[in-house]
Amino acid sequence: MAEQILDGTTGASRARVDNNNQLHTFAVTETEQRQAAVVGNEYNINTGSIAFSSASTTRTTILYFKNDEDDDYVITAVAVGLGTRSATVSDAANIWVVKNPLSGTTITNANNVDINSNTNFGSSKSLKTTTLAYKGADGEGATSGGADHALLYMSDGRLYASLNIVIPRGGSLAIEIDGNTSGGFNVYGALIGYLKDPRNQE
Repeated sequence: MAEQILDGTTGASRARVDNNNQLHTFAVTETEQRQAAVVGNEYNINTGSIAFSSASTTRTTILYFKNDEDDDYVITAVAVGLGTRSATVSDAANIWVVKNPLSGTTITNANNVDINSNTNFGSSKSLKTTTLAYKGADGEGATSGGADHALLYMSDGRLYASLNIVIPRGGSLAIEIDGNTSGGFNVYGALIGYLKDPRNQE
């Protein structure tokens, strides 16, 4: 007697087997990031525009992020927007991504970013208040105690760097800039990331 595979919910449907003895199935797949967005676990973190009015030839913090969620926070991209640099521009602007910085004026001053938005507009979820997302300011300088993870170059305009960075609970990240100009400029920093579903482990 032939075996049958029945619908486990109603019992009314049967799986199809073709003449080549192949079982026909239908499945929908999506990336982990897309699934996180659907369930309200993806966020756009953006400093908003920061004005640097004085000469910028040393490293200065744009954005600081520290994860205090129960799950890993996965950053898929870093974005930096750089306005027109004034006065004498000596080179491309240098952008650093810093791993686990420990201290710095931006961390001490604790100015929240302008945008910390769930990418699912129908979700009421938000990151914990103890998950820190701070924006830098003119003259605050760089962080200390961390290690450089990436160095990027950019001209005036927008930089979008696809990076896969996993920040466990207690881990942190900073974005820093050296504008390489004797004048000022406006800049923003952004992180695109999501909370990893703990069921999706390698």
